[in-house]
Amino acid sequence: MQDALKQIGDDAYWRVVGASVQGSVHREKEVPCQDAYNYRVLGDGTLLIVVADGAGSAPQAARGAHRAVEQAMDSLALALKAAPTVEQAGWEHLLAGVFLEARQALAELAKVKHANLSDYATTLTCTIVSPEWLATGQVGDGVVVAREKDHNLFNLIRPQRGEYANETTFLSMENALESLQVKVLNKPIREVVVMSDGLLRLAMKLPNYQPHEPFFDPLLAFVADSHPGDHPEAQLARFLASERVCARTEDDKTLVVAVQVSSPGKTALEESPLTSPGNAPPQTDCGP
Repeated sequence: MQDALKQIGDDAYWRVVGASVQGSVHREKEVPCQDAYNYRVLGDGTLLIVVADGAGSAPQAARGAHRAVEQAMDSLALALKAAPTVEQAGWEHLLAGVFLEARQALAELAKVKHANLSDYATTLTCTIVSPEWLATGQVGDGVVVAREKDHNLFNLIRPQRGEYANETTFLSMENALESLQVKVLNKPIREVVVMSDGLLRLAMKLPNYQPHEPFFDPLLAFVADSHPGDHPEAQLARFLASERVCARTEDDKTLVVAVQVSSPGKTALEESPLTSPGNAPPQTDCGP
């Protein structure tokens, strides 16, 4: 878990809060959380967010998720340093290269450990928010929700779901890179949320995968008003591990929330909107 405040202009800052928590089934079985995430704000204000969700059936899923996130983040930062000005086709090429390098990193890890690549199966979602562009690439069933200033929330990319629940594409699969989805928008984005599929039932209105605003709005307000002294990452983790959330999903859960704010200061929260009642969406069908 971590939180960050990074200046990106004379009067603009990225405030970012993230957390990964163990699902209730894994907690009961004493299996570690198999999700991983990281984020970074570059010197020009570009925000990078990477989230991975290890396959529950893979014996080294947690290690695979962490290695994929680590490699993808390094690859993204290096690629943007080498090509700071990117147009639409360039974003697609850049992200394809990042996913290739992340898959190669898993293959190298498997080789060193004398294991099968499938042992490290994981999804991977990479999101880039530059001052004027939003680009995301995905293999698997992560969720990326964003909002322009004074506009409605929108789902950037549809999760890859199979015929059965919890069936998706993993980076370790032979055809993984052929399944890579890339979405690029030439729009300035002020709020973005990246999450693993453990929160689909709560966050999205299925089967159309539309953002459920009563879930997102309190989260975004909480992050916008947070301060490191309030330990927002711990508050977010408690929310994700709460009985109210776990009653709706048994899976590991990762959530990274980023909001542009105009001032680094705030007063401490008296009550987190994450703990107030009534924020969960109605029950939805999670079938295909």
